[in-house]
Amino acid sequence: MKKGIAVVIALMFSTTTFAGDVPQPYADAKAIWLNSRDAAAYQSYAAEFSQFNNHFHLDSKDGCYVLAPGSVELMLVISHPNNDEFAVIERVLSDVDNAKSKCFEKTYRDVRTKIPPFLPFVLQMRMD
Repeated sequence: MKKGIAVVIALMFSTTTFAGDVPQPYADAKAIWLNSRDAAAYQSYAAEFSQFNNHFHLDSKDGCYVLAPGSVELMLVISHPNNDEFAVIERVLSDVDNAKSKCFEKTYRDVRTKIPPFLPFVLQMRMD
């Protein structure tokens, strides 16, 4: 019985995302976003990112909207590489797999941005 408990505990720790870890699957990133989206620090950063996005027309510059019908929900995973002046959108995860989502992934991946207030920072965007 002790061996079974140890296996369960090991599985729990292997599926937990710790601060600083970069989430890989969309569901993990969404869980992080759901847990942080109501925080004042998240809201402030999201508002600044929205201004940054609008200023540079990131969402419209590559013509992604017309590539497929329907909405695409993106989770932008922002990290801060050591000793770098800026953060970077390291991963772009989507709830669908189509030409529109792939285009937005190319648009946002590796974009340098302001360092977020905490890591990992997952920014949600809905593209209609």
